[in-house]
Amino acid sequence: MMVRFDFAYNNALFADRVLHLEVVPSPTDEAQAMVEGSCGRVVEKLHVSSMLLAAHSDYFMKLYSNGMSESSTGVATVKVTEEERRGLLHLIQYMYTGRLMEPPDADSTIILLTLADRFAISSCMKPLADVLNKFPSSLSDCLLILGLPESLKSDKALHPVVEQCRGYLAQQFQSIPAKKSQFFALNMEGVKIVLDSDTLAVSYEEEVFHFLLEWLEANFRSLDDKLHAAEQIGGVIRFPWMTGDFLVDVVAVCPEMQSSTGQGLIMEALKFKSLTHPRQQEIIWKKTNHNRYRPRNNAIFENFWGSSKTFVSKETAVSCQVYFEFPLEMVICTGESFHSKPFFLDRYTFSLEAQIRTAFNHQRSCSIKLALHPSSETPAPDVEATTLHSLDYTIAMKRDYSQGYDTKASGTLEIQAGNAPGNCVTFTDLFSGWYVERGYSFPRWNLTINGLVFLRLDLKLNQQQLIPQDVEADGDTS
Repeated sequence: MMVRFDFAYNNALFADRVLHLEVVPSPTDEAQAMVEGSCGRVVEKLHVSSMLLAAHSDYFMKLYSNGMSESSTGVATVKVTEEERRGLLHLIQYMYTGRLMEPPDADSTIILLTLADRFAISSCMKPLADVLNKFPSSLSDCLLILGLPESLKSDKALHPVVEQCRGYLAQQFQSIPAKKSQFFALNMEGVKIVLDSDTLAVSYEEEVFHFLLEWLEANFRSLDDKLHAAEQIGGVIRFPWMTGDFLVDVVAVCPEMQSSTGQGLIMEALKFKSLTHPRQQEIIWKKTNHNRYRPRNNAIFENFWGSSKTFVSKETAVSCQVYFEFPLEMVICTGESFHSKPFFLDRYTFSLEAQIRTAFNHQRSCSIKLALHPSSETPAPDVEATTLHSLDYTIAMKRDYSQGYDTKASGTLEIQAGNAPGNCVTFTDLFSGWYVERGYSFPRWNLTINGLVFLRLDLKLNQQQLIPQDVEADGDTS
């Protein structure tokens, strides 16, 4: 609880200093004032307690203890605009009363935050941050908050508000083509946040670079301005996830990328692309102060390192042969499941799923699951009552087109009556020696896992007719 000194505000009886607020034209009005030949400065005199102001503000602590004229004559002058003058008066009243007059809108709150940062009044940061949280989220308010100085946005009290604005802005621009005119109206800070977002709906990183060029063309005329803006924003573009041809033929010769910063980003990406997959994965998992080495989404990952393919051959009503190809790197690096296309036997739907499993010793290994999915068809009651199904399976794998398939597992999967979903069999020993060791921040394995994994699955559906009990009894009697 702050001790209140309402009675002493602007009261000469309880003041030892005089504070002059010198009102100067704002940057937008300064040119007009020079044309008219008038500065129009107004001075407002305020009786203050130097001890009270210094207790709340590092700025006034230095002002009244620097040994200059302000500390010896008892009169200090602060230059502010008319808008800032009103805000500074509110902050000085807050130092005396402990109560902050709540601003009516986000613009007024931003002005108070800027003044509180300028005059180092840290005690009012938290109340002002709470005020910002009361306003409904809007694009204009988010841009105001994100346009604050970095020193202010890094304040602990404002950090949740800033992160909320970042998330709101990224959500609003998940699809840039759908909101291109609004995207062109964003300031530099807003564009950086949108182009750095993991939720950006793109299938290729090259699309993000084209969005940047279009924004530069819409907002700047001179090449120098475009170069400077590209230097500020280029760090959020994930150049390592572009093709080498695009980097050399498009990005490297782009006029907006001819600065030393731009050329450095290009060389960084080309160096990344020259490494082997294990080295690339080591870099991906290593913590850095930027996201350029990390794929923006799984679509970009698949397009960069290849995607899965599912082939079904020798297909009959009760048997088939399924070929499933997928890059193992995608499963390990993303940590997510990777599904094949569905394939069918009779009325049943099956699929293969590559996933990461964690063992009891915290080691993570890749396994393949054969899963049965619910069917939309409902079998006839008489057929279901007299028929049971089981699935014979054999799974084989290889690591290269030139190799032959090596059988890894075989067995029978019993299918419950009623086509119950969830029946599955998991093959856990297919990738013996390929694991992520505990204590490392990037994948490690004993065998090379570059390239594709090839799986072949032979399936045969068996039907077993059940003999009704009354028929069986008649047979025994005879």
